[in-house]
Order: sequence, then structure tokens, then C-alpha cells
Amino acid sequence: MSRWREVRKIDAHTHVVLHEREDTDLVLNPSDAMLRTMDEHNVERAAVLPINYPQYFSLQDEESGDWLRANNERQAGIAGESDGRLIGFADCAIDGKYGRPSRGVAELRRAITDLGLGGLKVHASNLKTSVDDPRILPWIDAAAELEVPVIFHSNPSGHDPDFHGSAPSRIYKSVYGRAVTYVIAHMGGVSFFEPCVGGGYVDVSGALLTIAQFFEPPAMTRLLRTIGIDRLLFATDFPVYPYEAYYEVLDAMSLTDDEVERVAYANAERMLAGLPPVEPPQDSASGSAFGRAGA
Repeated sequence: MSRWREVRKIDAHTHVVLHEREDTDLVLNPSDAMLRTMDEHNVERAAVLPINYPQYFSLQDEESGDWLRANNERQAGIAGESDGRLIGFADCAIDGKYGRPSRGVAELRRAITDLGLGGLKVHASNLKTSVDDPRILPWIDAAAELEVPVIFHSNPSGHDPDFHGSAPSRIYKSVYGRAVTYVIAHMGGVSFFEPCVGGGYVDVSGALLTIAQFFEPPAMTRLLRTIGIDRLLFATDFPVYPYEAYYEVLDAMSLTDDEVERVAYANAERMLAGLPPVEPPQDSASGSAFGRAGA
């Protein structure tokens, strides 16, 4: 019996995919299929992140003139049909009509206040820039003002072949001095040691499975505790990766029941409410082996 399958969960990184395309890593996963999968795996809620790549979608003529607006409305429709179980996130764009930051901020405000979306997703590599690009900073400031979380794609590996700058260190630079709740997605990819210092949440999607190919369970347990249990979010990137793959890795670790509950559910509940991670005690034994940032 898998402990991680049975525990209640919030999945902090999923995708609802309405249009399947060949030669992509996303397969068809409409809302009803996502909800059935969640029922099978005791997932109470899931953050549904937009796919910042227009070629994934076939838009109607009237939508194609403003892809970002159409994508946000699609996200709101997905969330609205789920009785609150699917939390849609707004998308980001920095070119075309959104080359002017004020227009991007206005669309984000509409997405959050009018459409009811739960946060912002920034996929810098798909935007062909670095995450600390000055054109992205107004979006982060607006999310902070709206008190919603920002999830940053962070996987500077084969999924980011141009190395546009989505490593955790660049994310830290973009949020420095800003009172914003943020998430480093995919554990930073090949830069997975960087979240061992710094702040914000860290979602384990994707990279956890890759890292586990190189480290035994005791080392994986130490890595998660070094990052900080209160910063970690259970996340899968479903339908890219199956839930069972995470159970195999996580069940082999020696995390306590309390640690499992925090990673599986409690931390994500705070994140979705726009709250930062719980501060660890000053004498916490799980403090970073690399030293606390700013010490």
C-alpha cells in the first residue's frame, strides 16, 4: 500500500490539455479526465497551469488576435466547471500588444479579479527571455499587489535548450525586494541544488524523478529536508508524468507522517492562499547545509 497514494493531496502543478498535438510532451487531458484522475489518487485540488505556447491550441479567428486573453478565459472556464477543485492560473506575455507592461498588468488584474484565476504562471523560456527580464517585473509586482502566487517554470535543461535564464538564482533576482509569494517549479531542473538556499516554495514535479535516478532514498530525504519541508509542494506536471512514478520515489523516503502531510497538502494550501512558506525555527535541524541566505 502506498502511503503517498492514500494521503490527501493538493497537486501544485498540472495541465488540462484540450488540443492534442504530435511531437509534444503533453497528451490530451480534458477537465473531466483530470478530475477522474484526481479522484483515483486522493487529490482534493489541483493548480492548473496554462501552457504558454500558442501552437498547442487551435483558436477561433476572433481569439487569435489576443491569445493571452483567450487563454486566460479558457483557464477560467476550466476552473468554473470543477466545483473549485481545479484552480486556474493566468498566463503571461511580453510581446505584441503586451510589449507595453501596463497592458499586461491590466490583463492580469482582469484575470484575477474578474475571471477568478488563482495566480500567475511565468514560463520565461517559452517567452524567449530570462526570468529577471525587466518586462516581466511589472507582472510580478502586480501579482504581489493582488496577493496571488507566481509559479515560475524553472528547468534550464533539455526543456530550455536556449538557456534563457530560468534557474532558481535568476528567480531569486527577479523577486528580490518584492513581497510576493512564489514557487520554483520542477525543483530548478538541473539547477536543483540552488533551492537549497533562498526562499519561496519549491514544487517537486519532473525533476524529483530524474534526481532519484542518481541518489538513493536516504540522500533524497536529506535533499528535501535541506531545501526545507515547509517549502516543498507535491506536484506532478500531470499528464506529462504519472502519479505512480512519484509514489515509487516518495514512498522510499523516510519522511515522517507530519512531513508528508505538509508536503502533500498543507504547504500548497498556504501557497494557494497567497501566503509564504512557514518560517522554520531558528534552531531547526533541517536548516540548509549550505548556510542560510544572508547569514
